[in-house]
Amino acid sequence: MRRTSRFWFALWAGKGISSILKLLGKKGTTLPGKIALNLEPRLMGMLSSAYTDGIIMVTGTNGKTTTANLLAQILKADGKTFAFNQAGANLVTGITGALLANTGWGGQAKVKMALLEVDEATVPKFCQQVIPQIAIVTNFFRDQLDRYGELDTTIKLVRDAIPPQTHLILNADDPLVAQFGRDRVHTLYYGVEQTPDSKTYSTETREARFCPHCGEELAYTLYHYGQLGIYACPCGYKRPDPPVLARSVKASEDGIQFKVEPTSYSIALQGYYNLYNALAAMTAAKRIGIKDREIQRGLREFVPQAGRMEQFILPQGPVTLTLVKNPTGFNQVIQTVLSRKERPIRLLIGINDLAADGRDISWLWDVDFECLGQEEERIQRIVCSGLRAEDMAVRLKYAGVPVSKLYLEREMGNALEKVHEGSEGQESIFILPTYTLLFPMREILVNKQIKGSKPSFTQQIQRGEG
Repeated sequence: MRRTSRFWFALWAGKGISSILKLLGKKGTTLPGKIALNLEPRLMGMLSSAYTDGIIMVTGTNGKTTTANLLAQILKADGKTFAFNQAGANLVTGITGALLANTGWGGQAKVKMALLEVDEATVPKFCQQVIPQIAIVTNFFRDQLDRYGELDTTIKLVRDAIPPQTHLILNADDPLVAQFGRDRVHTLYYGVEQTPDSKTYSTETREARFCPHCGEELAYTLYHYGQLGIYACPCGYKRPDPPVLARSVKASEDGIQFKVEPTSYSIALQGYYNLYNALAAMTAAKRIGIKDREIQRGLREFVPQAGRMEQFILPQGPVTLTLVKNPTGFNQVIQTVLSRKERPIRLLIGINDLAADGRDISWLWDVDFECLGQEEERIQRIVCSGLRAEDMAVRLKYAGVPVSKLYLEREMGNALEKVHEGSEGQESIFILPTYTLLFPMREILVNKQIKGSKPSFTQQIQRGEG
């Protein structure tokens, strides 16, 4: 694409704004891209053409940030350098900002590869200008219906937007994702044989009850979570056999261990949804030729991004912070909380309904909070916070959580004090905020964390010390 005077004005303006923000001590992940795109709307495509070793796109409802960061750690273990929107700014402005940061004032790319997390709704705009070499699609679940619209619409937009020459990395266990591989030459699947929590029945809300091709109800022989599992339809559509298949899956407080023949792997992350994130990253790494040894090391040394099962050591004891944003993700977090069977439980749940969270909070009624209601003896207290604290408390009451164990405290700092009140330091304490509460809560935790405190065993593993 020919570089015009508008390209140079946009490039210099974007880089100039970025330099000013750095001097002011601000991150500036989106503003440089926003200003530059106003000057040259085609700038993202113009910059992307310089990445001769290819662009890897990561998209899907849940797990984009963790998958991208897992893959980034594997790429680093292999000695590769690349552009990366690590902060999770996954709209066009943030992506352009990441490319600007890796472009010199003379227009030359500083690296030859890019790893880009892309919001599902942004995929069509992204692929109008950029042809990714590889596209990882994690899963599809209902998420912020007021923003994305119906799930079928989102899926069609993503499927139709990805160029035919792009190599697809697909979750075989999600029928909504696996369908992308039909009639595509370049496709590689990943999946899970079985987890300790897999069942032959499901009581969860599922997005894919029916075959995406003929409309008949899918028959499952095994459910992992949500609609992920082993499925088939009389029309012939079924779960593909994934070349990258996790077997011998085990979980503990220190993470997840699994085998993809013939190699064993471990990740210091909780929740089987993170197993899928690791498999997605691993499959993409295999696709570009990275050896198992480097993949092992990258997964082992991975440190979670902010608010993704992130642990803090406070004077009152350890707490775990993790983002919640839709029913399926929340269900998986609840299962992770309950998996610590030997410990009592305290929760701080923060729910906002700002634009970034999703204005419609009716999704709370699709979360299986009844699992908490069935654990009355282990649940010591649940503090509800945020703008919609009362709505959260009502939902928990109807789920069977005793009212005597529910507390309301809108301000997150006070809520943190409330969740620790009367604690003996032996409980599993989880803080579960929606997006606009995540970083304010994290800042509070960082400030309260014991300075120089000895890291947990999980954190030692993440740093390669364990």
